[in-house]
Order: sequence, then structure tokens, then C-alpha cells
Amino acid sequence: MKAILIFLVVLGHVLSNMGICGDHYVFYQVIFTFHMPAFLFVSGYFMKYNPKRLFARLFPLYVLFQTIQTVERLIIVWLQGDRWQDVRIDLFTPRWTLWYLVVLMAYQLLIPLFDTESKKRQLGFLILSVCLGLTIGITDDTDNFLAMSRAFSFLPFFLLGFYERKNHLLIRNGRDRFPKIARFASAAAGGIMILAFYLNTRQIDSKDFMGTEDYADVNAFLMRILGWCMALLWIMILLIWVPQRRLPVCSKLGRNTMSIYLLHAVILIVLRETPLKPAIQNSIPSLVLLSVGLTILLSWEGFGRMLGKIKIHTK
Repeated sequence: MKAILIFLVVLGHVLSNMGICGDHYVFYQVIFTFHMPAFLFVSGYFMKYNPKRLFARLFPLYVLFQTIQTVERLIIVWLQGDRWQDVRIDLFTPRWTLWYLVVLMAYQLLIPLFDTESKKRQLGFLILSVCLGLTIGITDDTDNFLAMSRAFSFLPFFLLGFYERKNHLLIRNGRDRFPKIARFASAAAGGIMILAFYLNTRQIDSKDFMGTEDYADVNAFLMRILGWCMALLWIMILLIWVPQRRLPVCSKLGRNTMSIYLLHAVILIVLRETPLKPAIQNSIPSLVLLSVGLTILLSWEGFGRMLGKIKIHTK
């Protein structure tokens, strides 16, 4: 599941940065409906409270790649003849993909609060997270400080994954109890959602699914609820259809999602300023091929070992 999702993360970013439009835009919209909620669901499933790792591993990676992306942007602006002084240098405003690290650090610190064996308290925390995720959309411009909007918007999915490891509620009831019915129903649900996007792609704003926007009107509020429902359905579909046996390629990708996540953004920032972009723009086969290549290349264990050395040594 991690392997599938990290590929969809790369594909979504390739589509958005290397050029996609027209009817092909539906691929981008469908991916952004669920890929990050599902990724945070998986992150919650595997999360354990370890503040030492938080300080020693995630924070140095965030500072390093925040610096790299800022320097990249400064160089590009300078080469284009624009005012490089207009590029903001701010540690508290995560650049592009780096909001995920900030959100993970925040969730890590909240684990002691949410860690309970009581089913009633788990349900209460889930309801609270849903209320917070809906309320954050009322405020303006929350995404500019420590990715607050995304942190609140995706918290229900992180907690759902965290509690799934304790209860196996979705897996037991969604996959194991009626496997044939679950497969048929999930395939039908996925097909209906894709068709709905294809028929309404011009009326749908993909920003409504990113957890970054405040509510412009009641429809935006309803779209957040609808987006959550679709994300939950896609998570169920993945749980039902992902093979339960170990697959070598998927295992390798799943082990190295962090290096893929961090490095693909660095590469895409450069590639979108090169002649490659107009050459493959709006070509689905080329964009998918580029995504596959980046995902496989950056899953090399050497990149994981390299990033593993970036840490603060603590006693």
C-alpha cells in the first residue's frame, strides 16, 4: 500500500508540474482525492511515540530540504531575471511537499494524548478530529504557518490509521468478512467515483481536496466532507485489493518512501524549468513513464542510507 501511494504521490506531482490539462486533468483530480489522506492513514498505522526520533531524524531532514528547495527557487528566480529578494526564506512556512514532515512531527507529539485502548475514547478523539478538520476551514490563511490547515484537515485519517492497528476494524469488516462482496463493491465504488470526476471535471476544483483552502461558501464546506468520504472509500479499496503476500518490488518501494518523497520534489523543481516540460506536456504515457522512472530510481537503498546519516546524535 505504501508503494502504491508513493508512486501516486510522484505521479500527482509530475502531472501538476510537468503539464496536464483538458480531459487528462481527471487523473490529477482523482489522485489528489485520496493519496495524501491514505498516506497519512498508513503513517498513523505504523506510528509509535518516539520523541527522540522526532528531534534526531525528522527535524534535520525538514531543515535541510527546506533550505534546498529555497535555494533552488532563488537560483531559478535569479536566472529568469526576477527579483530574488521576493522569495521568502522562512523556516516556519514549509515549502511545497515539506508540509508532510511538519505534520508528522506534530502528530508524533500528540501520540500520548490519543493513545488509548478505550473504544469510546478512540471514537471521541475521531469525532473531535473531524470537528477540528471542518472548523479549520473557517479561518483564513492558516496554511502559511506550520501547515496548520493540512495538519487539522488530515488528522482524522492519521487517527483512523493509528486506531486501525489496535482494532483492525476496517480490515476485518471491509476485507476479511465478505471478501468476494467487498471486492465487487469496492471495484464498483472506484469506477463510479472515476466516472463522476470524468463527467464533472470542469466543475471540480482540485484545491478542495488538498486541505489548504478556507471556505469560500457553503459548497466548499460540503466539498470537504465529500472529499473525506471519497478518501475513506479509496482507503477501503486499497485495503481490499492490495495483495497480502510480500512482493519484492513493492517491499523495496515501501521501505524507501521517505527518500522518494523528499528527493522527487528536488528533481521536479529543476525539471519543470527545462525543455523536457514542453516536450512531454499533456502526454499521459510520457508523464507516467517519468513517474515510474523517478519512483524506481529514488527507491535505491543508497539514498535511504544517505538520508539516514542526516540526524542529530542524542544520548
